[in-house]
Amino acid sequence: MAKDIRVAIVDDHPIVLCGLNKALLEAGFNVRGVESSADGLMNVLENEACDVVVADYSMPDASSLDGWQFLTALSSKYPKLPVVVFSEFDDPFLVGSLAQRGVAGVVSKRENMSEMLVAIHTLFAGGRYLSPVAQSAVERFNVSPELSRFTALTRRQMEIAGLMLCGLSVCETARLLDRRMNTISSQRAAACKRLGFSRESEMYRFAASHGLSLERSQIGVEFDAIRG
Repeated sequence: MAKDIRVAIVDDHPIVLCGLNKALLEAGFNVRGVESSADGLMNVLENEACDVVVADYSMPDASSLDGWQFLTALSSKYPKLPVVVFSEFDDPFLVGSLAQRGVAGVVSKRENMSEMLVAIHTLFAGGRYLSPVAQSAVERFNVSPELSRFTALTRRQMEIAGLMLCGLSVCETARLLDRRMNTISSQRAAACKRLGFSRESEMYRFAASHGLSLERSQIGVEFDAIRG
């Protein structure tokens, strides 16, 4: 039953946050946290047990992680906690990359709220869910000559490649994931090799020439803010 499913919500748009919270409460879900920033969500998770997180992708805040980096930090600290990305973005590279890195669910803000309710139930049951809009984006990702090469990456490699495309250095990535720098360097090299590039600069040129980006915010962040 929905009342047994504990959900935390994070979105920096007040109207969206209010509407989503109202819809989940009316559907009977046990909403344990309603936050407008990544830091706020992490504080909730430190004090409340949750079964599913519903998170916006882009939450620009100079004091908090955002987008791909936020999802990386969240999954690093809570690897078994399923997340539904609730976003207005539906471009094939972003949505396909999210699916490739193992995000449990993706729902577009342009769709009916019933899609979110189905997604939460599905994730709680241990499944994965892509809404129709998200599924369409993934299908385009899979058949695109420029994008389909990323389907060769493992989840970890996609995570690392995504951080590279967000502009993170080896040192910054090591801090974010709490790993050794030589481990990160090896993982970056492995991801590039799997993509068919002999060096990192080739991947960066490829991404730039095809307009591939996972950033949806221009605001920088401090990597220690979310790790506590």
